[in-house]
Amino acid sequence: MLPYYCNIYIIRKLMLLIKKRINLKVLYLTLLIWLLPFVESNSKLLSYQSEYEISLGDSETVRVPGKTYVDKASGDLFIDWINNCDNSWVSNQRMMTRFINSHGVGTVNEINYSINENVDGKKMDFVLEIKENAELVERTIGQANRTESLVVKFPKSDKKDLIFPKDVLFPHTFLKEITENLFGNKKMIVKKVYEGTIPENFFNISVFFTDKVLKDSEVKFPKEVKNNFKKLRMSYYRNNESTPIFEQTVHLNNQGIASFFRYDYQDYSLVLKLKKISMVELNCN
Repeated sequence: MLPYYCNIYIIRKLMLLIKKRINLKVLYLTLLIWLLPFVESNSKLLSYQSEYEISLGDSETVRVPGKTYVDKASGDLFIDWINNCDNSWVSNQRMMTRFINSHGVGTVNEINYSINENVDGKKMDFVLEIKENAELVERTIGQANRTESLVVKFPKSDKKDLIFPKDVLFPHTFLKEITENLFGNKKMIVKKVYEGTIPENFFNISVFFTDKVLKDSEVKFPKEVKNNFKKLRMSYYRNNESTPIFEQTVHLNNQGIASFFRYDYQDYSLVLKLKKISMVELNCN
């Protein structure tokens, strides 16, 4: 979800296809958050490999003459998620996207992301690589530690250390907060989250719990997977800004598997549907 992981993914400098390229960093951030394992007291977290299909969602936006819009979107997201023998949560992800805007200009983007978060939520390492039209655009290596505050360092670079408040969570810790309330009485929670795909920022995320439970009839699930998905709505705010940069709909079960994502931006929407999933067996002896 980041599987693992709401990012998720990542922000301004790159890929706005609305003006020039789409904001894939934000998308990747949120995927990272949601594809991390969801924890519920009576559920077993699963290690697995999964594949999602990316497409352009329906939109009722009225197009303004002279403004650039997204006409077509397609691609795939591949997720490997592993519970590292109860020591950490590990995710390796690869997202490939193809966009064509209203002027007929196309781009092909690829994001590779790896994250390793300790089970106690106090330390996280991450590596991010972004390519556009097969050319490397960005590569970031980061290490984040929580003590009296959250400190982020960037080895092998000239980036300055970052210091965030202690209440800014890592993705897996954030997901534990969500799943503790997934089938509870709360209708909303709000948390601050940092996961590294937007190195200079954290997110304020509002999570709205709906009462709707869905089954997916299009995917052949392994016998270990529960075909019982809860619908959530989320709003993402950068740092302490008052206006969300986008909203998200997610269908997930209590084993940490999401079957559906929808991202609603001001001028377009993206849909990601689960295509394939298989279990990964670990030998921790």
